[in-house]
Amino acid sequence: MGWVDWQPFSYRNEQQQFRGLDVELLNAILLRAGYQAQFNEMPWARVLHELKFGTVQLTMSANITAERQQYARFSHPYREEETAIIIRRQDAERWRGITTLEQLINTPDFHIGVLKDFDYGNTFRQLMVRPELQPRLQMRLRLDQLLKMLQGGRIQGFILDPHGLQGWQDKDEAQDQLHTLLRIEVTPVHLMLSKESTTEAQLQRINQAIDQLKQSPDYQQILDRYQFRSLHSQENTHK
Repeated sequence: MGWVDWQPFSYRNEQQQFRGLDVELLNAILLRAGYQAQFNEMPWARVLHELKFGTVQLTMSANITAERQQYARFSHPYREEETAIIIRRQDAERWRGITTLEQLINTPDFHIGVLKDFDYGNTFRQLMVRPELQPRLQMRLRLDQLLKMLQGGRIQGFILDPHGLQGWQDKDEAQDQLHTLLRIEVTPVHLMLSKESTTEAQLQRINQAIDQLKQSPDYQQILDRYQFRSLHSQENTHK
């Protein structure tokens, strides 16, 4: 199991125990499937690399893309995530006129930070290939690098699920300094399995476990602990 430190989805607490929304959901899924995870922390780019070669069998919190489908199998969705543009709170008045993605694209002095090898859903995937936006994209390996660039004014915003801001809640005042400028879309999140070292039968076993979990009270209880709505209520809201 390849994983990335990404609060509140997956992290180690002060006792070095694995915690997070995705960790709890994964453990609940694997319990029902009769599997147990061995967690290996590594950068996201390496997780994808190891999945290609089968040395990592599974990872969490993945979007489906054509490139990834060449080497990975995807489970049924087990939650959803939101894609949003995050800016400095002090810049909220400056950028308040940006209410659509088209306006964002047509604002040449707005540079956007993105994480290397991350996928932000279909809408932003299409935007990233537009020639007028490409020179304004700044790609980095870690979120803390993007945060420093934002605070220093080298980028004007970065892309993140707003729930990811919880990771700074207890560390410093960074969360209070950030503001959600534009909510882009809500996308389903899947487990991603290596085609090299897993089978279709194992995927079906995990899919059955996901379906069972979503029908059980455990599912909503886990989501409630992290202030997430259920997949069903999100689907109804965003259709």
